[in-house]
Amino acid sequence: MAIRRRRMRDLLTLTGIIVVLAAIVLINGYMRREGLTAQYEKLRMALEEKIRGGGYTVIDWSEMHKVRGNRFTGPTFPQSLKEKDGKLVNICGFMSPINQFREVTEFMLLPVPITCYFCDAPPMRNVIHVKLNKPANLVNEPVVIGGRLHLHEGAKQMFFYSIEEARWNEPVKGEETTEKFVDQTHRTHLIEGFRQLRGETPEEPLEKGFEPPAVSGQSAPATGNAGNPPASSATP
Repeated sequence: MAIRRRRMRDLLTLTGIIVVLAAIVLINGYMRREGLTAQYEKLRMALEEKIRGGGYTVIDWSEMHKVRGNRFTGPTFPQSLKEKDGKLVNICGFMSPINQFREVTEFMLLPVPITCYFCDAPPMRNVIHVKLNKPANLVNEPVVIGGRLHLHEGAKQMFFYSIEEARWNEPVKGEETTEKFVDQTHRTHLIEGFRQLRGETPEEPLEKGFEPPAVSGQSAPATGNAGNPPASSATP
C-alpha cells in the first residue's frame, strides 16, 4: 500500500513538473512572438515615415483594424476606407505568398509577416490581396505598395480588399496622368483643318470629316464646270 501511495505521489509530482515546464515554454513563446511583432511593426513604421517624408500619403493599418466581419458575414468598412475605394493609395507591409513563390504577380500584404496563412490564420482585416503590374520577388523586409484600392463587400469573400495595377516598392501620388501623344501626321491635319474652319486660310477642300456644316436657308454651292458659272435654269 505504501509503495502504491509513493508511486502515486511521484506521478503527481512528475505531472506537476511537466505542466510547469509546458507553461514556461508557452509563456516564453508568447513573449518571443510579441517581441518579434513589435520589432516588425517598428520596421514597417520606419518605412511608412520614410515614404511620408517623400511627400506621399500612406494608409495606416489602424484603418483596417476598424473593419468588422468575417468570411461568412462579409466586411463592414469604416467611412474612411469607403472614401478610398477605387482610388490610388499607398500602404506598407510584409509580403506573403498565395501560390507563386518567385517572380510573383499576386501575393498577400500584411502588417507583420507570417509563416503560413493556414497555420497562422491572420484576421481577414489584416490581409490585402495585391496584383502587381509587373512581376517581383518575395522579400523578408517591409515594402510599400502603390496601386488602386478595391473594397469587396458581401459574404464569403476570399479577401476584404485588393490593390490592383500595383507597383512594387514604388509609391504613387494622387490620380496620376499620362501624357497624350499625337503623331506629326495628325498634328498637321488638325492644325490645317481648324485653320480652314476658322477662315484663316483660303477656302480649299477639306479632308473627309472636316466639312463645315450647312447653314440653314443657304443653298449648297453650285457644282458646274471649273472656271464656268453654273448654267441658269431660266428659259430663254
